[in-house]
Amino acid sequence: MKHRDIGEEIRRRGFRRWYERQLVESHAYLVTAFLSLILLLAGFEAMGELRGSPVYYLAVVGIAGGAGTLMWVTWQRFTVLLARAELFAESAGCPRCQTWGGFEVLAAEPVSADDPPEAGRPHWVRVRCRQCSEQWRLG
Repeated sequence: MKHRDIGEEIRRRGFRRWYERQLVESHAYLVTAFLSLILLLAGFEAMGELRGSPVYYLAVVGIAGGAGTLMWVTWQRFTVLLARAELFAESAGCPRCQTWGGFEVLAAEPVSADDPPEAGRPHWVRVRCRQCSEQWRLG
């Protein structure tokens, strides 16, 4: 997966569009996790019938295992993306003039390419209000 700089994404798109995109992306992960759960449960149901060849049984176990792994990974991504988006949205209002999402990014927590997406980094972004020039930290 390509490393993305969230500070740069917010700078380029604006906070509101970034926030909407995070919500859409996180819910796409939620739908994928739900569909994977259904496939996992269908695999358990198929394993309970114990008819067919050992190859059939191994294929069902493999598909159910893959579905379970996919479900776990997508659930983790959903929770991280949604939690970070909500954390940033809670503090996206200017403390002085109360303008929500109208700021420019000054700095963000350093993130390396080795950080897994599940780390939820950056945990903070330093911003300045476009209306009153107040500075504060998201996150």
